[in-house]
Amino acid sequence: MLTMWIIVAIGAFLIEIFTLGNLICIWFIFGALASALLAWLKIQAIWQYITFFVVSIVSMLIIRPLAHNYLRGNIVPTNSDRLIGQNATLTKEIAEESWGELIKGGVTWSCVSVDNQPIAKGTNVKIVAIEGAKLIVKKID
Repeated sequence: MLTMWIIVAIGAFLIEIFTLGNLICIWFIFGALASALLAWLKIQAIWQYITFFVVSIVSMLIIRPLAHNYLRGNIVPTNSDRLIGQNATLTKEIAEESWGELIKGGVTWSCVSVDNQPIAKGTNVKIVAIEGAKLIVKKID
């Protein structure tokens, strides 16, 4: 059994290396090493399997949240996401039955108000979200 657990640990390690740190199976390495220790101590196979599953799950629950933020890095908004939080002026009013329009970055965007209330043409608004191909805006007070 010891040899099997070492092979599982090495296999998981190789998979982890070839997936370039995507955290595919790093937790199985810890589970297999813990089970290999039990095999070396001549503990029954059932306890080795239980240890493998428990240590693997606990490792995943601990490592994944910690590594998620690290591997995620700094997310830089791209393309239209950069519009969120910016101000603009309506070039067409937002009415109850029709979308308004604004021009941002040389592009004409359809827009609706965040609270579904009409907003007059020429009003300054803040872009709060993007939903499909339209901007969600709120009136700047």
